[in-house]
Amino acid sequence: METLAADLHFDIITPLTPTHYPNDVNRRPDILDIALLKGVALKLSCIETLQCLNSDHRPVLMRLGSLTGDCPPTVKTITNWQKVSTALEEIDTPMLNNIPNDIVSTDDIDNAIGALTNHIRTVVDDSSRTVPANSDRKELPRDVKELIRAKNAALRRASKYPTCENRSEARILQRKVRDRVREVRNENWSDLMVEIKPSHKAFWGLAKALKTEKAVPTPALRKLDNSIAFDDREKAECLADSIEQQCSENPAVDIEHVRRVEEEVRRRVSLPPKDDLDPITHDEVSKHIKALKIRKAPGADSISSKALKCFSAPLVTLLVAIFNACIKNCYFPAAWKEAVVIGIPKPGKPRDRPASYRPISLLSILGKLFEKTLKTRLSEHLIDKGLIINEQFGFRPNHSCPQQALRLVEYISEGFKVKRKTVAVFFDVAKAFDRAPRSPLLYSAYVNDIPRPKTGVQLALFADDTALFLRSNCLRNILPRLQRAIDELTQWLRLWRIEVNPEKSASIYFDYSPRKSTITVPLNTPYLRIQNQPIPWQKHYKYLGITLDRHLHFRDHIARVRKLAIFYLSRLYGMLGRKSKMSLRNKRTIYTMCIRPVMTYASPVFAHARPDILYDLQVVQNKFCRRAADAPWYVKNSTLHRDFELPTISKFMKDASERFFDIASNHPNPLLVEAVTYEPPPPNHFCRRPRNILTDPPDDLTVEVEKLIELNKMVTD
Repeated sequence: METLAADLHFDIITPLTPTHYPNDVNRRPDILDIALLKGVALKLSCIETLQCLNSDHRPVLMRLGSLTGDCPPTVKTITNWQKVSTALEEIDTPMLNNIPNDIVSTDDIDNAIGALTNHIRTVVDDSSRTVPANSDRKELPRDVKELIRAKNAALRRASKYPTCENRSEARILQRKVRDRVREVRNENWSDLMVEIKPSHKAFWGLAKALKTEKAVPTPALRKLDNSIAFDDREKAECLADSIEQQCSENPAVDIEHVRRVEEEVRRRVSLPPKDDLDPITHDEVSKHIKALKIRKAPGADSISSKALKCFSAPLVTLLVAIFNACIKNCYFPAAWKEAVVIGIPKPGKPRDRPASYRPISLLSILGKLFEKTLKTRLSEHLIDKGLIINEQFGFRPNHSCPQQALRLVEYISEGFKVKRKTVAVFFDVAKAFDRAPRSPLLYSAYVNDIPRPKTGVQLALFADDTALFLRSNCLRNILPRLQRAIDELTQWLRLWRIEVNPEKSASIYFDYSPRKSTITVPLNTPYLRIQNQPIPWQKHYKYLGITLDRHLHFRDHIARVRKLAIFYLSRLYGMLGRKSKMSLRNKRTIYTMCIRPVMTYASPVFAHARPDILYDLQVVQNKFCRRAADAPWYVKNSTLHRDFELPTISKFMKDASERFFDIASNHPNPLLVEAVTYEPPPPNHFCRRPRNILTDPPDDLTVEVEKLIELNKMVTD
């Protein structure tokens, strides 16, 4: 049908949402209605499905006529931020005069926030104006406009006098217009690629737009009772019900424990607040305001970060007084708890299921600013007093995912060196941050008393990512001890109402082998169990962004990141390809910022893999260099790397590993220092460890590139 429509110059129009909803819940909705049009002008949102009737098929409404029709013209709002800044310097206004000099009670706090919010909105509205939204597209050249007029006149003649000559002439002019418009668009794109620079406002936006998928309207959603939500209000209610269900607390197992915890909380809340927190200062709030990102979306109060950056010193002082009053009263204003919730579809999930959408809450910028000041004090209190266990690497200063992953890899590699096996269990905590009103930092404090096994079993935490691992000379020594640790952990999780998905959790049996094995575990190996359900054995598992296989060859990880890098390289071909007129410097910038980080994330963890496996990543970089420079086949890769001033992948990983291990060797966490403090095995040893990359000789391509660079320096000198 597409080929026929293209040959006959027809337009295919389809609704954005399904039109057939089968009564069988096991079958998915589909679009059965399409329209074939030719030479017909359509209104905006020209075709849509109507509300559900008693039938399983929905009627379709299509509007014909002017392209704009009765739709209002598109407009945009321009704000004079210099005027906003000048207006906010004036504090003698009726709204601000209603704020008491001393903000003491919670009512005073709410009134002050309301008056300040209304004042900011009024100033921004008075400093804004609405203008027609001009298209960013360049105007078509005069010859193209004349060609389009001739084509339209030929179409009218062919419609009025449908002779063979008139119809043939109209088709010829249509083809000419299509080819000429394509040529103009290509020229405009080439001009943009020549002019654009990293400082250009469209540079990174264009790269992001090419990298990501286009936004698609939310289709009709299937409710919990299998009925269908069609219009926007029904969809919003359906998503709200789903979010409420996902964020509901897990059922209590030990009622007596819950009662004791609630009594202790009530007792502590009834105590008078301690004045041991340092008051919030003017300089502290000014620093946080300066660090705000201006492109962040505002919350329900419509106050943007840019408006806060226009605050005068008296307004910052007022904000400091409100924050200090909130701390003194142990009060978080209700106005800052309201959020605009947007559902973002999860990749790979069915779009008609409300549970397939991740809720993103747009909170008030003022509330987020207050939360930053609280987080700073809470983090200092927890870290300085050692209230976060060393096994927890999540949301702590100077801790990261690669460091925790390296700790696990070093433990397994040390076992390989002495012919020992390791079993690791990775737990999938269900809705860790959804089913309790806790931030990641508070969650780390909440799970701080997690049982730490005393039978040699190791614990690794990164926020809600939990892993237990143990090594020994045989499985029969590992599994009983590991099962006891899991049982102890299960009892603690049930006590504190934390749920684990056994089917999404995984167990991996790590055993050294120079070749890839086809078996997951030895025959008749029993399952480890949690909540009386088996934890499946896996050959590989994605842990903190790194795919670990049972032999630590990292083939699966490198294949995954290579595939993702090639995908991004193809999506950005319009900017990085052979025909792009973007400068080589800008192409290199996009590559080093958007593509190379995908391949080299956590590279110190897997940089010691076999060179032939790592070379697959170097091939991707070679392809980029050849495409970006439009180089013929006979130009060497070393020459391209020299001209781009781009280090090879192995050189980049080695430099990153040196910095990584220097930081880890002097880290305040003793667990990380212990993991990286060892002498790497000799080069001819059967087992390689992450520190081997520091002593490995450079590969052939790196040697060639360095020779060319030295030769250039000699010629220059």
